[in-house]
Amino acid sequence: MKMKTKTYTLLFMLGALCSCNDDFLDRAPQDQLTDANFWQNEQHLQSVANTFTESLQGKYWLNMTEIMADSAPWAVTTAFRTIGAGNFTTETSQINSIWVDCYTNIGRVNYFLNNYNRATSVSESVRERYAAEAYFYRAYNYWMLTTYFGDVPYITDELNVDSPDVYRGRDERSYVIDQITTDLEDHYRNLPEYIEAGSAEFGRVSQGAALALLSRIYLYNERWADAADAAERAMQNSYYDLYDTGNPDEDYVNLFNYTGRASRNADNHEVMLAFVYNYDLGEAARTSHNLSRECWVPNDYARFVPTASMVECYLTADGQIWDPKSCNSYEEVFQNRDPRMCMSILAPGTQWTATSSEDPENTDPSIYTYPKLNNTRNGCMTYTGYYMRKYVEPSTVEYVSHDDNDIIILRYGEVLLNYAEAKMELGTLTQQDLDISVNRLRDRVGMVHMTIGNLPAGSDIRTEIHRERRVELFFEGHRYFDIIRWKEGELLGQDLLGVNRRWLDQDRVVADLDALTWQNKDGEEYLLLETGRQFVDPRHYLMPIPFTQYQLNPNLLPNNPGW
Repeated sequence: MKMKTKTYTLLFMLGALCSCNDDFLDRAPQDQLTDANFWQNEQHLQSVANTFTESLQGKYWLNMTEIMADSAPWAVTTAFRTIGAGNFTTETSQINSIWVDCYTNIGRVNYFLNNYNRATSVSESVRERYAAEAYFYRAYNYWMLTTYFGDVPYITDELNVDSPDVYRGRDERSYVIDQITTDLEDHYRNLPEYIEAGSAEFGRVSQGAALALLSRIYLYNERWADAADAAERAMQNSYYDLYDTGNPDEDYVNLFNYTGRASRNADNHEVMLAFVYNYDLGEAARTSHNLSRECWVPNDYARFVPTASMVECYLTADGQIWDPKSCNSYEEVFQNRDPRMCMSILAPGTQWTATSSEDPENTDPSIYTYPKLNNTRNGCMTYTGYYMRKYVEPSTVEYVSHDDNDIIILRYGEVLLNYAEAKMELGTLTQQDLDISVNRLRDRVGMVHMTIGNLPAGSDIRTEIHRERRVELFFEGHRYFDIIRWKEGELLGQDLLGVNRRWLDQDRVVADLDALTWQNKDGEEYLLLETGRQFVDPRHYLMPIPFTQYQLNPNLLPNNPGW
């Protein structure tokens, strides 16, 4: 079966049954599901396990993460952009929602793990496969909780109003990480080695996905040797590999659109776990999102917009640091750069479906030539001067919520980067390590290799490993977490900037450039998206325990540093 994202909430109400002294009334009804007659067969196990995928959030994952970071935020102020700017409180509802959603998902898993062995008619191997999925999703949710909040209550039982764990205090982050990684290590071998792309099972958890998650959790918690080991084990899986058809100009961008989506393309062995959508199921069952149109709104402003810091972090085509002062036009920004730049950020000359940008020199509205900087509701306007290309499926832009390309959660490319970073932090990174990780990603797009003995002038290996991660994983939900764990929070406190004014030709933009707001940076004027951001160390390295939660449970206090 294709994985579906509907939640069968009835299953989590089965225990809320009344009891009575009359034996007859205590008998389970034979014509409806109850907790007494539910745990009977594999379908019952699978129906609960299917609900675990809600943990992955789908497209909302990008809302939660990218909008908070500095690479491709939402174009106008939203709650998550306010959080990323450090202008939030313990009462910000979205922070409470993260907490509640994670513990709701953990509750589903605990309910399953405390009951799945009641399905005695199902073989042990099948039962343990679904249990391994449950352990995966419990680990995933605790990874999120510990990354956002640090110390959190570690709960493995089903809770009711009488459960002592309802009012327990917080467990140390290191303890929680020990528990969830042990669970994954103990149970991941009960999963299939891989899930075939394009198959009915795609979207379920495999051994490869579990090892990818392990490498991520270890990396985020500075367990470098464990991270390298988990990544290496995933790299030894003969099924998973980079999506590479031998077309360096298209393979990277196609990984994220309809051409390469792993749920339907059996040749995509890179995606280890994705949140799968399917618009073709019919009106009653279809699932979809609106990401493509949000990036290229044909009659309004683009929602997600690349920033100057993202544009300027891409190296030159020969592997050197790009100098903005060497550029004299908008077109030059995209020339002779790391090829992933033009496959992630829309470059002049690229086909698009967002109608006219009102550039008087453009005679073909199906080809993008120049940014539109005012919102006349005729074509797509951008608040930074840049547009997304990554994750955009051009064929669905004209429709609202017709997208059903996969939202990638774990992929082989990340595993390679986890491996390289862990080896670098261990101090054991060799050129061979780079060649089997970073340089494989570069080979896919035709980018020059990273070499330890010939790094960009003025840089160092840690900076370049971090840059590689930002470039390769751009707009996949990693950037905010990477800034936090690298202790580079000051980046979140900087103004969000767009295009350099010097690169724009007033005759080609309808907007009056003098009427726009510009910010001076290094003696140059940049289009200003947001100012007034702040990052206070250590206050903003962790989210606060939400006000609602510590009002319900005072044992969660004291709050995180600075709160």
